[in-house]
Amino acid sequence: MTWLWLHFMFLGFNMKQSFSCGLKSERDQEGYRVMKEDYKNLGSMKFAEASVLIIFVLLVVLWFTREPGFIDGWATVLFNKDGKYVSDGTVAILVSMLFFVIPSELPRCGGYGYDQEGRKVKAPQTLLTWKVVNKRMPWNVILLLGGGFALAAGSEKSGLSGWLGQRLAPLQQIPPFAISLLLSMLVATFTECSSNVATTTLFLPILASMATAIKMHPLYVMLPCTIAASLAFMLPVATPPNAIVFSFGKLKVIDMVKAGFGLNLIGILTTNLGINTWGYAMFDMGNFPQWANVTLRP
Repeated sequence: MTWLWLHFMFLGFNMKQSFSCGLKSERDQEGYRVMKEDYKNLGSMKFAEASVLIIFVLLVVLWFTREPGFIDGWATVLFNKDGKYVSDGTVAILVSMLFFVIPSELPRCGGYGYDQEGRKVKAPQTLLTWKVVNKRMPWNVILLLGGGFALAAGSEKSGLSGWLGQRLAPLQQIPPFAISLLLSMLVATFTECSSNVATTTLFLPILASMATAIKMHPLYVMLPCTIAASLAFMLPVATPPNAIVFSFGKLKVIDMVKAGFGLNLIGILTTNLGINTWGYAMFDMGNFPQWANVTLRP
């Protein structure tokens, strides 16, 4: 459905062009030749490119092996049993520091500052310098993400999340599928102005308190709303990839809104369709679970 929507937005209803069975126009062939020529001009992988690839692989491996769940991860083995002082953010900062240490070129025979004859030579720069970071880093996006985290943490610590959950108790008069649909739309709208993680951190405690208050299965609203928090397609500030694409100056905000509105709608409808079919049976949504019954807790 997403593919059909984007096809309609940018190519219209001309499906013959997409299913031409390998037939290419002169424009397509010219584009292929240009891309092939540019690819050849790239040459072999340079030392800096290989270093970035290795660092990225290292980041992914450390993330996956930190706390796999089915076995003890390196965080629990090397540091402490609960590993609370080592998070995904710790790994990200550690790996990011490597960019400021690893050189962008292979070390010269005579060292970084001198060649074999003792003459001074310009030392190779590291993969990343603070000058580049200070110039290219979207600090406004970073502040927006940090503000979202602070807002979510403050709402939970102060009890605002629980209070809002109690205020949503009148939703009990609405059919469950309508509650899930409305809340998914609310979360999808909110996540356009905040990060995905901050949105879920803010809303999930509220949704859990609301579901408990009206005796509804918490997962019935928490699952679709969690997925809806990832439907950030309409605004540049919704998620860092949007900001990166928008920063090139080739798109207008209205262009992203037009395409993103359809994607958000498709995501909300398909998610709620799944939670009301196979999801309803898989998680036994028709019964209020014992683990969510606060009256049974000590």
